[in-house]
Amino acid sequence: MDEKIVEICFAKLLTDGLDLSLENPNLKDTPKRIAKMYCRELFSGLDAQIPIMTVFPNKNKYTGIILLDNIPFVSVCSHHFLPFQGVAWFLYIPNEHLIGASKISRLISFCAARPHVQEELTQQIVNLFVGMIGPKGCMLVMQAIHGCMSCRGIKQSGSMITSVVQGSFAENLTTREEGMELIKLSKRS
Repeated sequence: MDEKIVEICFAKLLTDGLDLSLENPNLKDTPKRIAKMYCRELFSGLDAQIPIMTVFPNKNKYTGIILLDNIPFVSVCSHHFLPFQGVAWFLYIPNEHLIGASKISRLISFCAARPHVQEELTQQIVNLFVGMIGPKGCMLVMQAIHGCMSCRGIKQSGSMITSVVQGSFAENLTTREEGMELIKLSKRS
C-alpha cells in the first residue's frame, strides 16, 4: 500500500469530485487522516502476514467444544467502503492441537482488516483456521451492523448474521446444536 498515493487521490476526490475546499480548517488534513486510517488501520490486513497460531499438544485428548465468544471485529464493506462491525462466536473441537485463546481474536482482526462482504469474511476465517490447525470441527457465527444499510439505501439498523460450519459441526447435527446452545448461553451472560 502507498499511503501518499491514497492521500493524493482522496484530496482529489474531495476537491475535484465533491467540490470541497481543503482551505476549510476541518478538511485541511482530512486526506492525510484518511490515508493513515486506510493504510495503517482499516486495511492493515492487506500488507500483514497471517498471524502465527500458537499451538499446544492436546495431550489429554480433549474432545469437547471450545467456544471463544463475543469477539469484537470491524471490517469494511467492499461494495460501498463503509464499515460493518459486530461480534463473533468461534467454536472448534480440537484434534492434535489446542490453540492459544487470543490467537482467534488476532485471526479475526487480521482477516477483517481488508475490504470484504461478511459472508466472504466468515468463510475466510474458518478456512484459514482449519488449514493451519486441522481441528475435528470448526464453527463461526458473526453478527454485524452494516454502515451501508444504516446510513444509506433503506437506512435500517438491523444486523446480518453469517455462519460457517466444517468438520464435526457440518457432519453431526447434535454437535452443531450443542454449539448453538453454547452460543445462546454466551449471549445470556
